[in-house]
Amino acid sequence: MIAMLKALIMGSMVALNATVMGQINPASSTDFWTPIQYGPGGVHDYSTDQQTGSSEGDIVGNASNPALYIAAYNGGTPTLFTDGELAFRFRLGGDKSPAGYKGVAFIGMDLNSDGSLDLFAGVNNSGSSSIVGLWFAGAGGNTSPNTTGVASTPTFSYVQTSLNYSWTPVTAANNPGGTTDVDGGGTDYFLSFKINFADLVSMASTIVPGFNENSVVSFVGATATQPNSLNQDLNGVNGDINSTLSWGQLGAISSLYTADGELAPAVVPEPAAAAIVGFCLAALIILRRR
Repeated sequence: MIAMLKALIMGSMVALNATVMGQINPASSTDFWTPIQYGPGGVHDYSTDQQTGSSEGDIVGNASNPALYIAAYNGGTPTLFTDGELAFRFRLGGDKSPAGYKGVAFIGMDLNSDGSLDLFAGVNNSGSSSIVGLWFAGAGGNTSPNTTGVASTPTFSYVQTSLNYSWTPVTAANNPGGTTDVDGGGTDYFLSFKINFADLVSMASTIVPGFNENSVVSFVGATATQPNSLNQDLNGVNGDINSTLSWGQLGAISSLYTADGELAPAVVPEPAAAAIVGFCLAALIILRRR
């Protein structure tokens, strides 16, 4: 009996691990996704603050129902990986008629923590074709909404299928423990998509040589009506789509994450460095007293 119980437990653990570590299903439950955090605990966005268009372009969320998510799959590689999949999920205010997402949604990425967005992963359903893609940032400074652009042509693009894209209403099944309507305007929708991590690595490595799963990234979430600008809604702020303030000043850029979707640990000084800092502070205090 004990041997049978052990076998059952081990079998369940293997099955669970296979589910967690398997390829990303864009339509899967939020249980398999990690919220993208904006400041300590800040994962929400303001409702009905889109610059133009319907609630389909309005990023929505609150403390219990995050507005943005990330998920990663390492392709079964046990060590540092540059393959596998990376996925993102937006929570949007609704689906306007006719049915189906008809806009643009971007995840901007600051790859070297200099406050400037370097590239974008996203969905472009604004024209005659519908794609998931990766774009470099435009030629501007890309340090604020007012200075940010997106390259006119994606470096990588993927035809949308159920394997890499999902536009689905929020339900009790795909959002366990949460609500289906954050903004009071009707059922919210999840817009989810995934990219090949190797394609991201090939682009990111031109900016950060040796980019891999442990490289640190921060994110800006935005919607748009066209694929060359961010002109509809920004996650984490109320409006401010044309602001000249930096992403950091606005609070529109996320906490730091590793490229495989894990919240980056706080940087703690090495003991020697901490001792030097302490010595310098003590010396300054003594000099000021003299």
